Amino acid sequence: MKTIKLLVLTLGITLFFSACSTKTESDVLDSSKEDVSELLNKLIAKEKEINRLTLELEKCKSEK
Repeated sequence: MKTIKLLVLTLGITLFFSACSTKTESDVLDSSKEDVSELLNKLIAKEKEINRLTLELEKCKSEK
């Protein structure tokens, strides 16, 4: 009887920790995807700003 209780307890603990680690891993992957998406959006915004400033600079040079 003690052996069966120990076996069930061991299996329960193993399943609990594997479920926790799987959830943690998926959370990390999801957050890294969000980070990449956010960084790409920032990069696009900065490129647009650079293009706008470049055009403005060229306009100023042509007026001189």
